[in-house]
Amino acid sequence: MATRINIVSYDPGWIESFERESRQLKDRLGHLQLRVEHIGSTAVEGLGGKPIIDIMAGVEESALDSVTEPLLEMGYCYYPCYEASVPERRFFARLNELQRKVFDDAARLPAHDEFPHTHHLHVVAYGSLWWKRHLAFRDYLRTHSMARDAYHRMKKKLAKGTWESVNDYTDAKTGFIRSIERLIELMR
Repeated sequence: MATRINIVSYDPGWIESFERESRQLKDRLGHLQLRVEHIGSTAVEGLGGKPIIDIMAGVEESALDSVTEPLLEMGYCYYPCYEASVPERRFFARLNELQRKVFDDAARLPAHDEFPHTHHLHVVAYGSLWWKRHLAFRDYLRTHSMARDAYHRMKKKLAKGTWESVNDYTDAKTGFIRSIERLIELMR
């Protein structure tokens, strides 16, 4: 089923939405020494994006699988279908009008248009490569307005198309992201 991507202008309210969710996560999972970071486009002032709050939660690697039940109880949906391609991450989402579902089959996911996502939660091992890469990319865009603005323009252009899935749109951004990651490596 084809999907459209909605890129909106930066909204300062995204920070408050992240902070509210972060407090809830820490209250529920604080016993795991949870570290919570705002990532993705909604974490970069001035950068437009899909109006979905991306959150990265870091835990000890041994605790990755212990977050599932508490997050389902909080109303998150869980996507183990993505773990074959990204085994170091546990992915959860808040969907309007859909809670506590477990999606084992990527071919049978609910349509984004029908059940819009409000929050994406990526649970990874604190200090892992996944953790470091996402923070470095966010921080680079926060401090390099030309890169931020180029990323925004690219996303708006990509959003004009129709995609088989949101994952296809995400994959189309990979080249840009990898080029920024290479710049970050050169700066070290």
